[in-house]
Amino acid sequence: MGDCDLRVTEILGVTPSDISRMDDGRHYELEITNGKDTTGNYDGGKQRETWLPVEVEATINRYVREAGLEDDNPLIQRSKRTVQYWVENAADRAVEETGNDDYRRVSTHDLRRCWANHLLVEENVSPRIMMALGGWLSYDAIEPYLAAPIEANIIESMSAVEL
Repeated sequence: MGDCDLRVTEILGVTPSDISRMDDGRHYELEITNGKDTTGNYDGGKQRETWLPVEVEATINRYVREAGLEDDNPLIQRSKRTVQYWVENAADRAVEETGNDDYRRVSTHDLRRCWANHLLVEENVSPRIMMALGGWLSYDAIEPYLAAPIEANIIESMSAVEL
């Protein structure tokens, strides 16, 4: 969820057939057909393609082989609540490992928020690219995922500018 910008309901619909190699032959995308529709114009959910990191594709491919899944079998055959519970348990383990109680508030949607914030703010990915990957239709929709730039980005950006 955190590596591919998936909502909890979207992850439950992912099948091996939703993964495809991109035109460059080296990268992958994941087709989401049951995305959240905030416009009211779609039946059954909004469709989009999002980035699938090569390492995640390899892990999924290995899991599909080991589990003997068919192309149309969901990768995660559990309930929405079970996936939310997994995230809550991971957050509890993070509290134990780090001593930071802030992890107790982590939710499945926080994984999407962190994905967007990291790429927009720390990696300087174009907002237009993020809008396409995340299924956002306007800058207003993506604005909550923006935060102040980190100091390293300010230094890097401003060092390249001749004043």
